[in-house]
Amino acid sequence: MRALLLAVLSLAAFAIVLANAVKADYSIHVGSRTPPAEAHCHRVATRSTDDGRVLNVYHCRP
Repeated sequence: MRALLLAVLSLAAFAIVLANAVKADYSIHVGSRTPPAEAHCHRVATRSTDDGRVLNVYHCRP
């Protein structure tokens, strides 16, 4: 019975992960360089590193 329950829960978790992965139609890039224009990115945030470098966070559509 435990094996059956474990199998059902594993399949449910796999289905949830797979369903969420399909909806992710964007990517996030973090860095100091600006992505190319054809990547259709826009800056959503700015972060600073411990050594004082400023990194931009971009949200890009495929």
